[in-house]
Amino acid sequence: MAPGADGPLAALIDAAVAVLAERLECSVGEARQRLRELANRSGVSEAETAAAVLDSTRPPNPEAPFEEVRRMATAAANEAAAMAARAVAAPGREPLADLAGTLRERLAREAGSDAVAVYAVEPDGSLQLVGAAGVPAAVVDAWSRVPAHPPTEAGYVARTREPLFLADRTATPPHYLLVGGPGAEWPSRAVVPVGGEAAVAVVVAFFVKQQPFPPAVQDAVTRVVGDVAGEIVERLRVHPHQAGWITDAQSMLDAMPGAVGVSVPIRDPAGEIVDWVVVAASPEATDVTGKRGRELVGTSTATAYPTIVGTELWHSLAQVLDSGRPREVGPFTYLAQVPGIEPAVFTVRISRFGGGILLTWTRHDEERRLASRIAQTERLGRLGWGEWDLTTGEVYWSAGLYAIFRRDPEAGPPTLEEAADQLHPQDAPRIAPQLARVFEHGQPADLNYRIVIGGEERHLRARFETIRDRTGRVLKVYGIVQDVSAREAAARDRARLVDIEAELAERLRSQQTEHRLVTALQQIILPIPTGVLHLPELDVAVRYLPAEVVSRVGGDWYDVVELPGGRSLLAVGDVAGHGITAAATMARLRHSVAALAVTSTDPGELLRYLNRIVHDDASEPTATVVVAHFDPVTRALTWAQAGHPPPILLSGGTAAALTRPPGMIVGARPDSTYETVTTTLAEGDTVLLYTDGLIERRGSYDADWLGPLLRSLAGTGDLPVDALIERLQPANPGDDTCVLALRLRPADAG
Repeated sequence: MAPGADGPLAALIDAAVAVLAERLECSVGEARQRLRELANRSGVSEAETAAAVLDSTRPPNPEAPFEEVRRMATAAANEAAAMAARAVAAPGREPLADLAGTLRERLAREAGSDAVAVYAVEPDGSLQLVGAAGVPAAVVDAWSRVPAHPPTEAGYVARTREPLFLADRTATPPHYLLVGGPGAEWPSRAVVPVGGEAAVAVVVAFFVKQQPFPPAVQDAVTRVVGDVAGEIVERLRVHPHQAGWITDAQSMLDAMPGAVGVSVPIRDPAGEIVDWVVVAASPEATDVTGKRGRELVGTSTATAYPTIVGTELWHSLAQVLDSGRPREVGPFTYLAQVPGIEPAVFTVRISRFGGGILLTWTRHDEERRLASRIAQTERLGRLGWGEWDLTTGEVYWSAGLYAIFRRDPEAGPPTLEEAADQLHPQDAPRIAPQLARVFEHGQPADLNYRIVIGGEERHLRARFETIRDRTGRVLKVYGIVQDVSAREAAARDRARLVDIEAELAERLRSQQTEHRLVTALQQIILPIPTGVLHLPELDVAVRYLPAEVVSRVGGDWYDVVELPGGRSLLAVGDVAGHGITAAATMARLRHSVAALAVTSTDPGELLRYLNRIVHDDASEPTATVVVAHFDPVTRALTWAQAGHPPPILLSGGTAAALTRPPGMIVGARPDSTYETVTTTLAEGDTVLLYTDGLIERRGSYDADWLGPLLRSLAGTGDLPVDALIERLQPANPGDDTCVLALRLRPADAG
């Protein structure tokens, strides 16, 4: 502020500083310095310079120096406006140029006006020129965008939604700018709003000659604008015209990673900020409700996130917009008022951008949740991964890798020499040179080997990939390891790791990565044979039908166990739910069937054992199971079920469901019992064991609901078992389905 300036003069200078700060897109301090420079160069006071910038109503000093500063200030303000306009429309090329021409012709004829400008009202209260007729090109360029502050007569009409008729531009309220700037050639003007409860546009009619605006002229102007108001509203709705800087912001954010958005302020008639509206968002921007990317555009902060209002973050938005100084808020906990949305922890960084603010935010708890899911995946699949930075010497092991090598995380990862000492003596001569080629020459490797830890021998499968610079020097090594010690079919399991290995370069950083990992994990746990299994007297085929959208591990499973004496044990089950927990229970039940079959072949007794296993672990979900035992000597199929769909017998060209004996789902009660029934098979008979994805309605196993399935199976008994199950389609595409078909081979089939 100038020395000795107070009262009206101080307010005049402050208003001029605000004009220059807005037009020049600089801080208040820089604008004040620019005002002083103008005053010094012209040899007049800051107050007189401010009056020239604002086109004040105070009579101008007729002396030449003041006229010079008026000319300089006008040129500076117009130049700044042209620089600030990101999308300057050429004369006659504005989106509503034709309507502006029509308005000019009618208003000239009926009210005597000489030029017309049509402005669209932006969300932040600024105005964007969308049509002009009779307005000089220099004015169009300079006033293509009118900021919300400092106030103008057009902005006043947009806020109050009341027409304004200025017979004499010198009667403009103090500190209000006139569209066109100081020295405009129009002494009179009329400004009329367009729209309903909220103005979407304003029309400015300019008069070269003084116009006192009698009631007849006011009515004529209002009537003409009203005649085209509907078309203006519709054209702006179908072809919205954003401020150029907002369009530029969205184009920039489309190419940016992370959560980034731009918001503009919404002000009340007094100019106070009452809300913020999102006008641009990056593709990865996500809020607590699940909105993503451009879905966020148009979101009201006060409406969508009301608990932010009045907080440190809320006040910081206005402070950054005013001062231009970036600020960071957080970490803080956001508490939503919407049921089902959990508290979330954020850090938000705020910067001024164009006519609004640029926000970037990080959700910390999401990172912790993803890390927890990855840790669960490692535990379930007995997986671990590591990263070796050969440039810095840093080594990172996941928790799963420490568990595999029975190593305390406090001790840190072992050196390469220490790891080589754990190799099995028989495998060391083969594996040590391959590891050397990985770390010294960057050669990828897929290894199967054994280690010895505390006298215990463990079988491992490891995959290593490397990153090298242009000269071939190895920079980093990534490795993923699986403990396959407990797997009888180790060779099949190793082949299932391909999908998991492909995610190594991405460092498991996204939920999509997790989905692919757990899908691969399901294939490891539940390998599906590609052909027909030949057991004593039986041909067996298995098919797994995934749900239409596979993003989580399902709970459907099967098992086929060949017993001593040529007997066979077959089982199909369905664990409640999906995801990690369901997969863990699936693996536990499947392995338990194989283990318990050594001690008992009674299906009912096996189900009682499985029921106690699931019930005694409160974290285990319930499951349905059907277990069958086949004796090739008697051709007897003895089976029991636990809340499971009944087997279907294909015999003599017909299909019928076997009568279910009593049996409750496993895990429901500790003392559940399971009855068995026996069906004697004839040569060529086929029995289907399946989960309820083949049935339209879960839990309904009567003739009405099984009818479509039975009719589809009629006459298919002569097909090979693998071809038969290939014909089946799930009736419930939203659920996984597992089908096992067993057929008593005819005597001449060998």
